Amino acid sequence: MTDHSIACMLVTHLPVKAEVRRYPHLREKPVIITESYGSKNLVLDSSSEARGVIAGMPLAEAIARCKDASLLQADAPYYNGTFDKLVQALELRSPTVERAGLGCVYVGLDGLELMYGGEARVVASLLQAAPQEFNPRVGVAGGKFPAYVAAVTTKGGRATRVPKDQAGLAGFLSELSIGLLPLSWANKTRMHRFGIHTLGQLSALPVGAVQAQLGNEGRRAWDLANGIDSSPLTPHRPQQAVEESLTFPSPIITWSPILTALGTLLGRAFARPEIVGRYVRTATIESHVYRLPPWVKRFGFKEAMGSRDRALFALKSRLDSVTLPGPLEDMKLTLTGFTGESGIQTNLFSDIRKQEQLKEMMRQLEALLGGKPPIYQMKEIEPWSRIPERRQALVPYDP
Repeated sequence: MTDHSIACMLVTHLPVKAEVRRYPHLREKPVIITESYGSKNLVLDSSSEARGVIAGMPLAEAIARCKDASLLQADAPYYNGTFDKLVQALELRSPTVERAGLGCVYVGLDGLELMYGGEARVVASLLQAAPQEFNPRVGVAGGKFPAYVAAVTTKGGRATRVPKDQAGLAGFLSELSIGLLPLSWANKTRMHRFGIHTLGQLSALPVGAVQAQLGNEGRRAWDLANGIDSSPLTPHRPQQAVEESLTFPSPIITWSPILTALGTLLGRAFARPEIVGRYVRTATIESHVYRLPPWVKRFGFKEAMGSRDRALFALKSRLDSVTLPGPLEDMKLTLTGFTGESGIQTNLFSDIRKQEQLKEMMRQLEALLGGKPPIYQMKEIEPWSRIPERRQALVPYDP
């Protein structure tokens, strides 16, 4: 094992496999999981038995191609919860685990060979972390991208070790499609038009020519095609959360008892030691709906909340415009985004106060979006330049 070995565990079609695990009668049958995007119903995932159906396809077209498929509404909380359990199992095996997306996890292997008694035993332990019916795939390499490619090209339940030497790595990657690269669809299409279909064809080109055509994204793609990926692992840090739940005596469709239940859950949550003296930025309400898919609503507070009454008032005003999908059988409340400060700090100087408000807005957006918000600011780069485009540039806003 090299000094910096990384394993990629891949579980393909995780939503379908999670549903089959929950409903065994769906095993080896055509299944289509749908998700709504505005007024459109699209395919989120499908089983291999649903011939001709792929993710992103309009539901009407999918049904036309596979008329006998079982249709399921996507249950995102269930899929994420299932994936979280897999990530937690891997965290028991390695101190460095990065959650890269639903079904994809990177694991740092440094030092594990001595602990487990060899690389083969380390990989076997990783495969055993996932339920057997998930058919996980594992790829091992010196970088994240080669490890991912190795996992993608491996059969379910198996593992592939990428050659350690640069020549062997180049040979392993050369015949694979550029579709594996993290490129935009437009740039992939452009490369195909240039006659560049494999990683080997891309790596054989001068890096300057690729960067001239595709910019920084092209330079990154060229590096990856050559097996160069020094991007570090970002360990998964579970977000601190407080959860409270209750079950209704019978399914409820009217707002009055629902809001009463919400107030009860907020009271319990704000009485918990984890929150006392602190403020929260987001609240998520989840409920099982009678004979319908689960109902989930996530709310970000404009100003961090430090009490039950203020949070309930804010949620009531937001729920006024919400239409319930059907009778609710239960309710689960999750509070996240903890902070030691309230929302907007007072300040004697108006300019400083505006800066504080802007910082607070950025923190709220980051808590709501789960990452850095796509907000930019204009900065001077070469104000003396004769070319207007070089004088200023848009850069990510960093308060």
